[in-house]
Amino acid sequence: MGRLKDFFFGKPKELKAPESDDTNTDDENEQPGPAEQAFAVPNTNRHPWGDFSLLQSLTPERLAGILNDVKRGECPAEYLELAQDIELKDLHYRSVLSTRKDAITGLEIKVVPASEEKNDVELADAVERDIVKNSTAKLYTLIRDMLDALAKGFSVSEIIWDTEKTPWKPKRYKYRDARWFQYDKETGKTLMLRVPLGNELEPLKPFHFVVHEPHLISGNQITAGLALPALYYWMLKSYDVTSWAAFIDRYGYPIRIGKYGKKATEQDRATLKRAVAAIGQDFGAVIPESAQLEIIESKHASETSNVYKNMADWIDKQISKLILGQTMTTDEGSSRSQSETHDKVRDDIADSDIQQVIETLNAAITIPYVNFNFGAQENYPHIELFKPDEKNVEQIINAVDKLGPQGLKVKADELRSLLGLANPDEGDEVIGGRQEYSLPAPGDEGGEPQEPNLNAEQTEAPDTLDALIDESAGSYVQISDDIAAVIEKAADQATDFESFREELQKLVKNWPADKIAECIAVATFKARALGDAEFSNE
Repeated sequence: MGRLKDFFFGKPKELKAPESDDTNTDDENEQPGPAEQAFAVPNTNRHPWGDFSLLQSLTPERLAGILNDVKRGECPAEYLELAQDIELKDLHYRSVLSTRKDAITGLEIKVVPASEEKNDVELADAVERDIVKNSTAKLYTLIRDMLDALAKGFSVSEIIWDTEKTPWKPKRYKYRDARWFQYDKETGKTLMLRVPLGNELEPLKPFHFVVHEPHLISGNQITAGLALPALYYWMLKSYDVTSWAAFIDRYGYPIRIGKYGKKATEQDRATLKRAVAAIGQDFGAVIPESAQLEIIESKHASETSNVYKNMADWIDKQISKLILGQTMTTDEGSSRSQSETHDKVRDDIADSDIQQVIETLNAAITIPYVNFNFGAQENYPHIELFKPDEKNVEQIINAVDKLGPQGLKVKADELRSLLGLANPDEGDEVIGGRQEYSLPAPGDEGGEPQEPNLNAEQTEAPDTLDALIDESAGSYVQISDDIAAVIEKAADQATDFESFREELQKLVKNWPADKIAECIAVATFKARALGDAEFSNE
C-alpha cells in the first residue's frame, strides 16, 4: 500500500504537517500537509491575500488592455482579481450570481448505482458513505466553491485524501485561489499551477484536484467566465454612479442667496454670509432685519437625476440577462405570471449547470475513489443532484374535496402530514371533524330522531314518484351490473379511447338479445312512469 500511495501521491515534501485536523481552521492560514501541491507562499505568485486596489484606480484603457489579454488566451492575475472584486463591491452582480449558485447548492444529492447487481449497489453505498455523507470533507461546500467557475471560467479545489486507513476517502476539499493558476501557453487548454517564483508553470498532480470548467461558450475556457462581459458594464455603471453622486452633491441641494441693502454694514454682510453657509445644516439663521434670504430650488434637477438612475437600472438588467437569462424575477414591475414564465428560462440554465457539476464530481472524485479502493470498473456509480418533488397542497385538497363525494378515499394521516398538522390526542381540544348524531333506540316510540333536518322536503311522506323509483330499482340492478361488467372488460383491454370504443362495440355485438330487450323495456317503462308521475303532480 505504501508504494501505491507514493505512486499516486508522490513523495512527501519537506513541509511542516498541520498540528491538528480541526476542520474549522482557515485553509489559507494553516500549514500545508505533506501531499498538498497548491498551497500559499507569501510574497510570491501564490500569495494568499489580494490587495484589490486595481479596481479603485481602474481606467477604461487599463480595463481594455486586460480584457484583450484574456481574449488572446492569456490568464492574467489582474483579470481574476477584478472578477473577484466586482463580486464583492457590486450588489446587483453579487445578488444575481448568488441566485444562480443557489439554484444548484439547494439541491439534494444521491448516488445511483450502475445497475441492480449486488456489486454495483455495494459500490454506490460506499460512494454515498465516504463521499456524500462525509461530513468532514463537506461536499456541499465543495459544490459552492466549484460554482466560482461561473464568474471566472474555472475553479480549483484540492482534494486532501485520507490514506492512513482503508478505504481511502476524501478528508477535505480546499478551495484554491484562481490567481495561482494559468492555462498552458502552447494550447491554452490545460490548467497548470504557477510556481511561487518566476514565470514557469507546473502540471497538476492527477487525482488531487477538482477542476470545474463550465462550458458556457465555445472557445478558450478563460474567456467563458461571466465576469468578462460583466466588467465592461461594471465600468459604465461605476462612471454613471460617480457622476450621479457628483450631480447630487452639486445640484441636489437648493441654492441659498442672501441679499442686503445699500445701508448694510460690514458686520451685517458678515452675519448674512454666515447665515447662508449655516442654513443648509442648521435649518435656521439669524439675519438683520434689512437683509433677505432666498432659497431657489432647481426645477429640472430631478429630471436630470433620473437619467443616471435609468442608466444604472438598464445596466443591472443587462447583468440579469447575462447571468440568469431573464430580468422578470429580479426587477420591479413584473407580474407573478410573467415571473413564473421567465423562471423557466433560468431553470434551463440551472439544468445545464447541474449536469456539468455532476460530470465534474464523478470524474474528479467518484471514479478515483472507486479505482483506489475497488479497482477499475466497467461501469461506475454516479452522483446526481436533484430537486425533491414539491407537492401542491392546494391542488391535493381540491382534488380530495371534489373526488371524495365520488368515492375516493384517502388516509387522514397523509393529509395531516401535508398540512403539517399532528393527530389530536385524547383530551385535546379539537376543531372540525364530522358531527355525531344520536338516533332513538329501537322500541322507543316516544323518542324522536336527533339527526337534524337537512332537507325540509324529506320530512313529507313519500309520494308516488318516490315509490315508483324504489319499486323499479330492484329489477334494474342486475342489468346495470351486466353493463358494468362489459364496460370494465372493454376498459381493461383498451389502450386509448379509440381502442376502447372498438372493444365496446365487439362486446355489444355478443350481448344476448333477451338482455337487450329487457334493458330497453325496463328503461322505457321507467322513463314513461317517471314522466307520468311528474306531470300528474302538476
